Amino acid sequence: MKIAFISIVRDPWGGSEELWAKAAKLALDEKHEVFISFYKKNYLVPQLTALQNDGAQIIFRRGYIAYHTPLFNRVWKKAKNFLLNRIFNPYNSLFAKKPDLIVYSCSCYSILDDTELLKKLEKSQAKFIINTQVNVEYGKPINESQANIVREAFQRASRVLFVSERNLEVAERHLASKISNSGIVRNPVNLSDTSIVPFPDDTGRVEFAMVANLLVNHKGHDIIIEVLSKPKWKNRDWHLNIYGRGIDEGYIKALVQFFDLTERITFHGHSKDIRNVWKSNHLLLMPSLNEGMPLAVVEAMICGRIVIATDVGGHMEWISDGENGFIAEGANVYSFDRTMERAWQSSKYWKIIGERAHETATAKYDPFAERTFLNILEEHGRGS
Repeated sequence: MKIAFISIVRDPWGGSEELWAKAAKLALDEKHEVFISFYKKNYLVPQLTALQNDGAQIIFRRGYIAYHTPLFNRVWKKAKNFLLNRIFNPYNSLFAKKPDLIVYSCSCYSILDDTELLKKLEKSQAKFIINTQVNVEYGKPINESQANIVREAFQRASRVLFVSERNLEVAERHLASKISNSGIVRNPVNLSDTSIVPFPDDTGRVEFAMVANLLVNHKGHDIIIEVLSKPKWKNRDWHLNIYGRGIDEGYIKALVQFFDLTERITFHGHSKDIRNVWKSNHLLLMPSLNEGMPLAVVEAMICGRIVIATDVGGHMEWISDGENGFIAEGANVYSFDRTMERAWQSSKYWKIIGERAHETATAKYDPFAERTFLNILEEHGRGS
């Protein structure tokens, strides 16, 4: 079978890419033909290089604009890409391969930015699967005209997959309609060892961690920094370790300086060794404004760590407040401060709560997520 994977990621890589990438590797191992449509950049991420070496064909398309591009150049490039896309469909090269199945990995409504893909699908016999990785909960992010486009795209798809029940429920609310061809899939975890990581030695200092791309409108780093700038927190013995990279790194570092927390917060960049992260940290802080079901949460829980998260995405499908973690009602300073305070006052129970988190996550995660996903693709791709 010819399987084409379409990625919309503009950052170098993210947790949302792991499912399709691992499924692509498995598909290659099982002698399927694999094509990958990816934004053309001035570098090739290691994960793509590895898939290419295994036999995948990488087909680049226009549309990527580096986040540090000056405003005038950004506007010019957007206008140029818009015109070129109207004349030369960026998916022509992909569809020329005559794939049997198109797998579109995306945020819930990003198909609105890919109308060129919808045009190609109208004239194609290829089956189509949408794999959504995140949804926006606050407000209504699409108008009725856009909702009609999304509804039609979802109806065109053989399956519309979500990584949490909550993302599906919110999508049905936004669209005011049932998504009858929906399904739930798990993302793979980046852990070869799923045993509990022993708690750090008791030095008296609490080590908080944030493990996420540095995107404040998604992950809420600014909320945490403002919470920790409050006098009661400045008078406590803690340290915050920030892992990850992203377009808001400069802003977040400026905010740390603004709140006079440079001695209390350390930036570590991206870490590939998650278990090593949890050897030296006690709690994961996840004040997200929107989510799917972040790998950082699942991996922290598997490692036996407490997660303090906002009530968005699939967090409450994994975390029971006060039992195996803590849930803040909203993504704001007031709510997250109150939730962190509850967690702080429960410090003598952290190991027990972490053990419960481990039990929940190891029972709930899919150790063969890419196999489960590929089975779905094979089921719907046959006979195309």
